[in-house]
Amino acid sequence: MRPIRILLTDDHHLIREGIRMMLSKADNIEVVGEANSGAEAIAYVNKNAENVDLILMDINMPEINGIEATQIITDKYPNIKVLAFTMHEEETYITKMIKAGASGYVLKSSGKAELVKAIERVSLGNKHYSNKVSVTMINSMMSDEKTKETELSEREIEVLHHIAQGATSKEAGEKLFISNRTVESHRRNILSKLDIKSTAEMIAYALKNNLIV
Repeated sequence: MRPIRILLTDDHHLIREGIRMMLSKADNIEVVGEANSGAEAIAYVNKNAENVDLILMDINMPEINGIEATQIITDKYPNIKVLAFTMHEEETYITKMIKAGASGYVLKSSGKAELVKAIERVSLGNKHYSNKVSVTMINSMMSDEKTKETELSEREIEVLHHIAQGATSKEAGEKLFISNRTVESHRRNILSKLDIKSTAEMIAYALKNNLIV
């Protein structure tokens, strides 16, 4: 099977070098190029579009930033996926990057396992967001419609993720190291806060808002 071909885009050489070394240990991933700005990423893709499957994109860069570059690249090359890889967890960056066409958003504080998982999922056409990013997205949407008292907690977000991915309460509890009863309590709170009635609606909500990690 052909490896996932990655273009690293970050204006810090040491960070690119570290990511390249980390990803070199994954058998199904190949770094085919590097760019130190959005402009360089665009230029690289214009010449090598057929050889790039996914771009690991930083946000703050000279010339053209990652948000602008993502918009340009995804508009022109819809088959090339963009995964934001940044230190910024603020709502404004997340929203702008996703609107620009990014299929995922991973924080640089994440470990190798999550980064590799995100690359694999996004390359297959799925979405992937770091847990903190998902929390920010959900609470942002909810704050537009409900009062602050209705925001989901980080633990409720985690429970939502697992249930939306098909896990039973027992399986979710085992993954989160909590009891079935606690999972059920969180589940009831989620249903109440989102004003929905069933697990099916909970899953539909997560799918609609691209919140399944």
